[in-house]
Amino acid sequence: MVEPRSISVSPDRWLTDSRVYNLIWLGRWLERADNIARVINTFARIAVESGADMLALQQSLGNAAAIRGIRVEDAGQSLEMLLRYHEASSIYHSLHTARSNATHVGTVELIRAISETVMTLERDGAMPASPLEALLLTNEVLERLDAVYKVIDDSWFHQEALSEEEVYRRFVQQ
Repeated sequence: MVEPRSISVSPDRWLTDSRVYNLIWLGRWLERADNIARVINTFARIAVESGADMLALQQSLGNAAAIRGIRVEDAGQSLEMLLRYHEASSIYHSLHTARSNATHVGTVELIRAISETVMTLERDGAMPASPLEALLLTNEVLERLDAVYKVIDDSWFHQEALSEEEVYRRFVQQ
C-alpha cells in the first residue's frame, strides 16, 4: 500500500496533501466569489449614485467580465453571467465549488454558512432588475461571506496563542 504524501505539521504529526489541496482551493474559491461580488457591488453602487439605468450597469459589468476573461455575447447578460451562470467565474459557481472543498476539510458550521450564501443567489431564481436590486443582493452576499470568514476564524484560529498540540487536536477534530 502506498502512503499518501503529506506535510509535517510537527515532528510526529502530518497533514495529508489532499487536505492541503482542499484547504487551498477552499480559500481560492471563496476569494474569487468575494472579488466578483465586490466588483458587482462597486459598479452597482456607482450606477445607483449616478442614477444610471440597468443597461449602463450591464455595459460596465460587461467590461469587468471581459477583464476577467469571461466572454459575454450580449452585454445585457453580464450581470447574470457574473452572478450565476458562468460555469467558472460566477459567484454562484465559486461558492458551490468552495462548499464542495469545505465538505472535505471544514466544519458543519462552515458548510452551512457557505450554503446560506449559495441560497441567497438561488432565492426565487430571479435576477436583479435594477442597479439598486443588484446593490442590495451583493450587499447581502458580502454580509454572508463575512459570516463565512467569521466561522473560519472561530473554527481554525483563536484569539490567544495555542500550543502546537492544541492546533493539531482542533484540526484533527475537523
